[in-house]
Amino acid sequence: MPTKAETVAHRRRELKFARALGIGTGIFLIIWGPLSLSRWLGTGPAWSHIEGVFDVFFGMLLILPYARIHSQKLWKRLMILLTAVSVLFVFVLVFDVLYIANLYVENANPQAAPASAEKSLYVYDDDTGPKLPFPVLNCALVFLALMQAPVVFFSRYPEKLD
Repeated sequence: MPTKAETVAHRRRELKFARALGIGTGIFLIIWGPLSLSRWLGTGPAWSHIEGVFDVFFGMLLILPYARIHSQKLWKRLMILLTAVSVLFVFVLVFDVLYIANLYVENANPQAAPASAEKSLYVYDDDTGPKLPFPVLNCALVFLALMQAPVVFFSRYPEKLD
């Protein structure tokens, strides 16, 4: 059975790894925000530009060095902002998936895939192949976004994990 010191050291390593994932996600979002506008080929809705700016803002918030912030007041404000923006980010991603699915339904008149279809990750399927893939990137980003606020909190207060 590991000692308490070993358990704390193991938790700190896990939190550092999770935080590194958050920093990587932040860098990805800073790059992805402007590039995601190209998927609309210049004809995207007005909110797609807001979404691109929001992605960059959230990415910048993720890469902040929270461990180096010594002011408790500033850290609390940034923690509240990170938590709120993380939740808002999830809603933005869900809205994005629903909007794209709606565009597809309006423009393609797909046939509903049978329930026993082999390609169960696809919402619609017709003679030309799968059309609307399961949004894997958005699912991964939701997971990583919601993970960061607790990781930042417990990195500052690892004793509260017990």
